[in-house]
Amino acid sequence: MSRNKNLLMILIVAALVFLYKLIFSSKDKGGFLDEIRDKEIKSIVSKKYINYDNHNIPFLVYGNKDSIVIYRDWWDKISVGDSILKPKGSLEVVIKNSDKIERFDYEDKFGLDK
Repeated sequence: MSRNKNLLMILIVAALVFLYKLIFSSKDKGGFLDEIRDKEIKSIVSKKYINYDNHNIPFLVYGNKDSIVIYRDWWDKISVGDSILKPKGSLEVVIKNSDKIERFDYEDKFGLDK
């Protein structure tokens, strides 16, 4: 009987570890930045929203349905209707309209070396 209890405990611990990794395996900073780096954007900001279901993360929607995460301190500097440009392989986003050109760099936010 004790052998069955030990086997059951091992299975429970393994299941908990598996569930923990499945549920709480969030992307690290590198993964997040890699995802941003892989995007190429040449579009217009069509919407700004805060995803209250996901830690109140601010997003910009561009084009039809594509979106990109932005930092909170960028929020007030970007308006619907602004042009958004980001070359693939870069972490710099350029926001333009007739009155301004703003450059935002995801690496600067984390203090990473380029």
